[in-house]
Order: sequence, then structure tokens, then C-alpha cells
Amino acid sequence: MLKKLGILGVIKHYACLIFGIALMGASVALAKIALLGTSPISSVPNVLSEVSNLTIGQWTIIFNFLLVVLEWIVLRHNFTFLNVVQLLPSMLFGALIDWFVKLFSFIKLPNYGVQIGLTLLSIVLLATGVFFEVNSRTIMMAGEGISFAFAYVLRIAFSRMKVRSDITMVIGAVIIGLLFSHQLIGVREGTVLSALLSGRIVGFIELHMPRLTHWVRDDQDNTPNQPAMADR
Repeated sequence: MLKKLGILGVIKHYACLIFGIALMGASVALAKIALLGTSPISSVPNVLSEVSNLTIGQWTIIFNFLLVVLEWIVLRHNFTFLNVVQLLPSMLFGALIDWFVKLFSFIKLPNYGVQIGLTLLSIVLLATGVFFEVNSRTIMMAGEGISFAFAYVLRIAFSRMKVRSDITMVIGAVIIGLLFSHQLIGVREGTVLSALLSGRIVGFIELHMPRLTHWVRDDQDNTPNQPAMADR
């Protein structure tokens, strides 16, 4: 699709990708600071950062690298250079998370209401970031890449596989927390709220902001929008 666009069009699409990743990075950082749990895709790096000396951003990069390796195992001869390229936005994502954690370090948590408020704000930022990332139609992130790989091999719908992938990551995060700290850490009500709301917010943006959606996608028609990732 990008081949049909001029150089300015390609730049715009990648700018939308980077903008989306930045919003997602800010989202994870706010969720980390709020202490009520991150989104399912970031739950494992979040818990690992609580039980080790590495940051959540560093674990995000490592985790996404492992996801790409798993894609290689799952896809075998169908694994291509495009799968490897997923590491690029993942590295940017991890670096931005740590940068935003430092940027937002001044935020105080006087009560539970502030924690919930920050968590809800992080969910809105996450959904908006996902909207720009997915609709940029450029490079798939490793979190979606692994779901696509399993969906392709098992011949099931991507949306169903994405839900299973998110659930698996949350369960993995819970197990890691219990093994290393003997308690539930990093996975709380914020994780559940993110799983329930973020996809719906993405769908809301695409449905009620059609001009923005068509602009980001460079759609040439006015066909109704389909939610890019209603299960996120």
C-alpha cells in the first residue's frame, strides 16, 4: 500500500507510527507510576522490572526480542525479514517508556482516586496510540506479530488469537510475580480495565472520527471503518 504513496505520504505514515508508539510509551509509563497494573502486553515486562534491576523499558525490549524469536519458531520457513523489522519499533517503544517514566517522576499519588485517574488516562493514551500505530499500516509491533503468527499457523481469527495472547501474558506475569515475590505484583485492576476498555476506545475513535481515520490510513473511499483492534 505504501508503494502507491509519494514520499510525503510514506513520511506521514511513519510519523503516525512513531506518534502512536510515543503515546503508547507515555501510557505504559503512567500506568507504571499509578501502581494499578499495566496493559496485558506490558504486564510481563512490568512484573519483571519489579523483581529485577532492569527497567520496564529494558524488559520491554528483551521481551519483544523473545516474541520475535518465538515467531521464528512458530512460522519457520514463513518467517521473513518483515518479522525481524518488528524489533525496530519495539526498541523505540522500550526506550520511550523509560524516558516517560523519568519525565513523569514528579507525579505524586496522594490517594486511590489519583491512581485510578492516572490509570484511566493511560488507557485513553494507549488506545489512541494503538489507533495511530495500527492505522499507519507500516510496521507491525511484536506483540501483534506473535498473535498473527499463531493465528496464521493455527488458522484461527487474529482477534481471537489476540485475546488468547493477552490472557496468556497476564497469566505469565502473575506466575512470575508469585514465583519471585510470593505475591501478586504488577497485575491489578488497571490491567483488567485496560483489557476491557482500550479496544473499545480504538473502535470509538474509528467510528466517530472517520475523517481522522481516513487521513491516517489514506483511504481513497468512504466505506465504513472497521475497528482495527477491538480486542486490545
